Amino acid sequence: MIGKPLKALGERSAAVSERIIPDPWVLLILLTLTSFVSVLAIGTGPVEAMDAWTGGVWDLLTFMAQISITLIAGDAIAKSRLATKLFQRIAEIPGSQFTAVYITCIVSLIAGLISWAIGLIVGAVMARQVAYRAHKRGIKVHYPLLVAAGYTALMIWHMGLTTSSGLLMTDPAAIPDTFPDYAQDGIPLAETIGSTVNIATAATLLIVLPPIMALLHPSDEDSIKTLPTSVVDELDAKISGGSEADAGDVSDPVATDGGEVHAEEDYIADKLNGMRILGAIIAIFPAYYFIQSLARGGILGFTLNAINAMFLTVAILLWLHPLKLVNQIDQSIKNCAGIILQFPFYAGIAGLLVGTPLGGMISQFFADIATPLTWPILGLITTGLVNIFVPSGGGQWVAQGPILLETTNQLGMPLYVAVILEAFGDGLTNMIQPFWALPALALADLRARDMLGYTFIAMIAGFIVMSTTLTLFVGLVYS
Repeated sequence: MIGKPLKALGERSAAVSERIIPDPWVLLILLTLTSFVSVLAIGTGPVEAMDAWTGGVWDLLTFMAQISITLIAGDAIAKSRLATKLFQRIAEIPGSQFTAVYITCIVSLIAGLISWAIGLIVGAVMARQVAYRAHKRGIKVHYPLLVAAGYTALMIWHMGLTTSSGLLMTDPAAIPDTFPDYAQDGIPLAETIGSTVNIATAATLLIVLPPIMALLHPSDEDSIKTLPTSVVDELDAKISGGSEADAGDVSDPVATDGGEVHAEEDYIADKLNGMRILGAIIAIFPAYYFIQSLARGGILGFTLNAINAMFLTVAILLWLHPLKLVNQIDQSIKNCAGIILQFPFYAGIAGLLVGTPLGGMISQFFADIATPLTWPILGLITTGLVNIFVPSGGGQWVAQGPILLETTNQLGMPLYVAVILEAFGDGLTNMIQPFWALPALALADLRARDMLGYTFIAMIAGFIVMSTTLTLFVGLVYS
């Protein structure tokens, strides 16, 4: 009964997305201009506005470095030989269009709960693998929908271990001075991602999203866009040259500093470059920090630095071969280039929201009409709106956190609710904000507008789920 309407809605949404969604860099320019003009419209002078933009760029440099490490290490983990073999085996399971999309979505969602970076890359890798295996078995699967199903990891990631706002609030030393005094002691992860509303919402999305995405698959054969021939040829070449899982782990010739290539490791330098024992030794250092953090506060006591130490340790151990790890990290950085370029500019938009009254006015508008019953949904809407302009969980929390905390406190609700609202709203509108999709799109060989029509439907489904759980487990409880 629901299948046909969903297919029609998905096709219509995809068609609209094709026509109106520009390149992510162009979208960033338009959002920057919109924010700047809005700041001027509320009475801020041009010089003050530019100072606010500049302040945002440099204030978030540390956080930009942290999330870059998370993404690069996560990319290296997802593309390791062990992970690739696992994805290949999972990709063999689907026997129909429905199961192809379903499995891509559920695997990506689970990976997103482990890490936003791993979920993002796993989603793109799974889409490629599933599409390729389906192609070899004569099953026509709509590739843009597979990529969209993989990208749903970015809706749920804030409910998992790498939640930016949740991790920032675990470390009192990292909490900005602009936050209220009563929030300076921090909020443990047990109260945020360990809360009933967070667990219930994540579980519901895991149940609901995969079949919804699968039901969006076009039935018209002419509408189905299969895996691009260039990607098929690339994967064919890797397999014909050996094992696809070994593609990033082959013993390639090693170039010396002088540029001469040696097929065998004749020199001491070459032997050192290939010594796996060196990889094992260097892994001890980030592992020490991670284990120390784990012993001190357990998983729910992690900080963003502890998460990064864990990812670096795992990435080093999975690759182990020093030079192969370096080569993979080089490739991972290239895949993340769009994010690294655009992050300072989105940080500038965050500066415009924080350094001028604009951000406070947006949040305050909703806060003024909120009650304990309606605040969860109103908070979800306002955080979703701000995320379009500041698509960084941590950056958005820095910009919007003080207002969310103040409103939540005034309504007599526990402070963790403010963190949950930002986490849910951030993930929700990630489905129509292509910033974080850049590495996945580069890997998938697609444009943002190819998939955003389908992720828009995912956002609508996510809004219904989040509104329901927030009302049941927060609104009704504290009203």
